[in-house]
Amino acid sequence: MRSIAIIADDLTGASDTGIQFRKHGLTTKVVVDADKLELFLENNDVLAINSNTRPLKNKNAYKKVYEISCTLKKAGFKSVYKKIDSTFRGNLGSELEAVMDAFDAGLTILVPSYPDNGRCMVNGNLKISLPCDEEIKDNEEIDVRHDLCYVPSILQNEMTRKVALINLKTVNKGSESIYYDIEKFKKEGFQVIVIDAVTNEDLNKIAIACKNLPQNTVFSGTAGFAAYLPKVIDLCLDNQTHQLKKDKVLLIVAGTYNHITRMQIDKVLSNTNSALIKIDTNKIINGKLFEEVQKTIKDAMELYNTQKEISGSLIIAVDTLFESPDKMYLLTNKFSRDVAKAIGDIVKGLVDKDIVESLLITGGDTALHVLSALNAEGIDLQEEVLAGIPLGLLSGGKAHNVRIVTKAGGFGSPTAILEVMKHLETLRKKQKELSIM
Repeated sequence: MRSIAIIADDLTGASDTGIQFRKHGLTTKVVVDADKLELFLENNDVLAINSNTRPLKNKNAYKKVYEISCTLKKAGFKSVYKKIDSTFRGNLGSELEAVMDAFDAGLTILVPSYPDNGRCMVNGNLKISLPCDEEIKDNEEIDVRHDLCYVPSILQNEMTRKVALINLKTVNKGSESIYYDIEKFKKEGFQVIVIDAVTNEDLNKIAIACKNLPQNTVFSGTAGFAAYLPKVIDLCLDNQTHQLKKDKVLLIVAGTYNHITRMQIDKVLSNTNSALIKIDTNKIINGKLFEEVQKTIKDAMELYNTQKEISGSLIIAVDTLFESPDKMYLLTNKFSRDVAKAIGDIVKGLVDKDIVESLLITGGDTALHVLSALNAEGIDLQEEVLAGIPLGLLSGGKAHNVRIVTKAGGFGSPTAILEVMKHLETLRKKQKELSIM
């Protein structure tokens, strides 16, 4: 039985939302390239599709998401979860309208909150807080819509359908009150209903309230709300297990500047014997991409060969991660494509050397370029290691069945990557035990 399709505007969003369904036993495939969607329409309970539409203009984003939605509808999918960015980047209104148009949906329930990662909404105002004790520096660039934003107004400006808000006061009364307000707004002609939430219990109450809504209702939000949908939607379960590859090395890849990611990598370096290799971005932007790729691969192999077992991980990171946000901002805007291509080529080179046991990639754009370089067709999601940080197995290409963890740059506490490493080590030991038996 097909259950639900997830449409996200970037790769990490597809993964961190898809893993919420995998936790309930559903076979979940991440489709890296939406142009290859038709290859994955069979034999999966859940498809999490990377539309890669975040950088597109509204009209182009609408067209692409509409085409994806039509393909899904033709294939027999009845339910869609439109994943949105937790800080409201991208073309939220136009993409949501594209899904509703394609499925002829009369109702969307949108819940932007993700409490486990510091996102909540009160009186329609989306707010963000860091999941750590440290504050962002005054001069650090944050790509968000400030306060962050009043969600109903943003959506209404981008959509023809009427948008309503169910506030926290109603949510606090429970699922029945939420359902009553949904039905009331429907009768008044509202087709997009945004709902406040500040806790996981709020998300649970909202999900229960949605149980009796029409099948073609479009659900939308972050991975936070997605986590509560499987138990209130009629979904089938699959308890199959997947074989993991033998031990080699964990390769951590950081391709953009993010304050949280920098703290996380610093924690790894100070608490493990991990090796760090910095990519010289100046050489890349000055036309020496090939030379820098080859040098980085050579340096990595020397470390691997001299330390037969790297006690921790091998970290490949842009040098600007350890410099000023201003420099990284300039790089991101002018030369990000070249740097991302270089990173993809570096990872491909190390995979070809057969030293990579698992991958941890921070940042959606970086992850997309790496998977493209590896010719990966998708990700078979396995579990959620931490909130919003999924683990899966690569499907197809040069790194087939290699374990991969994807993480949005701003997600997680300062120790998040350390915790992921511990989890991967546990999996490694279990695999060794199984191979011995």
